[in-house]
Amino acid sequence: MLSQEPQLSRFLPCYLRRSLYASIVMIAVLLLIAYSVRWIGTAPFLYWDERIQDVVFPDTTDAHHKLLTVAVFITSFGSFRVSLLVALGIAVWCWVYLRSKAYSFAVISSFTAMWVLNTLIKEVLQRDRPSLQHLVEVGGYSFPSGHAMISMGFYGMIFAIWAIKRKIHERSIFLPCVLGALLILLIGLSRVYLGVHFPTDIAGGYIAGIIWLVFTVPVIYWRARLPRSLPPSTPRP
Repeated sequence: MLSQEPQLSRFLPCYLRRSLYASIVMIAVLLLIAYSVRWIGTAPFLYWDERIQDVVFPDTTDAHHKLLTVAVFITSFGSFRVSLLVALGIAVWCWVYLRSKAYSFAVISSFTAMWVLNTLIKEVLQRDRPSLQHLVEVGGYSFPSGHAMISMGFYGMIFAIWAIKRKIHERSIFLPCVLGALLILLIGLSRVYLGVHFPTDIAGGYIAGIIWLVFTVPVIYWRARLPRSLPPSTPRP
């Protein structure tokens, strides 16, 4: 039986190449969206931002207290500290329990890429946050939402790995898909509820995360399906 190292050595260049493509496309798409909005005018987008905020953002003190604790708990999963702990824990679990360095690398790289790229894009676009009362302390710019990017690109990768494992063992992927979609949606909604992001910030973060997953998950799936006793043929980028 061949060692996993030659297979990993073929996986890494392919994954890194796809990650680079994803990063370039992600930046290009978000910049295109942002500058298209500036060219068209912000009024149509602010109209829908405000309509959605009217539904999601609480307008009474009592309502604040009813769901504030839940919203803060949900939004914490998208924070840097909590997502870092999740990334390290899942990476170690994949390495030790699943014996997959590829999974571990995918988890860590997704976490790192989402935070680095989000910071870079925010600094370029510099969109101010909503003027609503912020129910939690925040800093930095607004577009795209870092919580939305980390929920889609990072947590999406974790749930994708879970779905891949189930698919390989010919089990239903319904559970990871539903739970993953629910977590991603709730984290995004929590940011609007807390008054710290426009809905379009959330949409931008989701788009960025989806681009990342579209480019990288197929490589993870390819790697997971490889018979360990046979040398792999690297998929085309």
